[in-house]
Amino acid sequence: MSKLNKATFEGIGIHTGKVCKIEVYPSDKGLWIKKGDMIFSNFQDMAIHSENATVLENCYFRLSTVEHLLCALAMLNVNDAVIEILQGEEIPILDGSAIKFFKKLSDVFSKKNKKNIFKSIEKPILYKEDESFIYLFPYKRFELRVYLDYTSKGLGLLSDEFIFGRDKRESILNSRTFGFLSDYDLLKSKGKAMGASLDNVLVFDEKGHPLRRMRSSKEASRHKILDLIGDLYLNGFLPRAQIVAVRPSHKINTAVSKMLNKI
Repeated sequence: MSKLNKATFEGIGIHTGKVCKIEVYPSDKGLWIKKGDMIFSNFQDMAIHSENATVLENCYFRLSTVEHLLCALAMLNVNDAVIEILQGEEIPILDGSAIKFFKKLSDVFSKKNKKNIFKSIEKPILYKEDESFIYLFPYKRFELRVYLDYTSKGLGLLSDEFIFGRDKRESILNSRTFGFLSDYDLLKSKGKAMGASLDNVLVFDEKGHPLRRMRSSKEASRHKILDLIGDLYLNGFLPRAQIVAVRPSHKINTAVSKMLNKI
């Protein structure tokens, strides 16, 4: 089967609620964002603080919710790609996971586009903020373990792990973004989650019960792994490290990504 030369993604942005459209295709070298005639690299330098999504912004464009697409590229071992913004300020949320990005991009990026995406680190890295932290210990491969505390939301204590090359990529890619019914009105009041629905978000009620069937019993913790992989991939590589992430968030994920860029 012949490969496509690009993949087009169009749909609602989860936070703006507006239609967004992008194209993704191979580049000669590195990760790039294209808007009109302008093209930008060094994603980690454009990452700004955001609570509910990873946002890239400069004087010429704003692009939110990049983490799912970046996770799909990482899982494909692709770090030479152009993301061209055709409409809107978000990556389309699609079904809330990264599986649709992964499947469609698999038809664009051939074996020749896939390279070594791993980079060794020489010493441990620790980033801590309030009750959250991420610790990276140099290792021969990428291993990630997350620990989450949602006792106040009815989900209890959650944990999961992903080892690149050992575990099935689809188990992570197929996990949808999730939220809580109790947070919905607050998010709306902040102008967020305007495009959220039960079709693109796994929603839990006040007792921690999902409003619709979960794709796996570990879908929430696996989505946190998805988000962290996508955020670390702002640099276009993943560290060879054993990583422990306790209560990770986009804020501390992107902070660690910026630290990795300086090693």
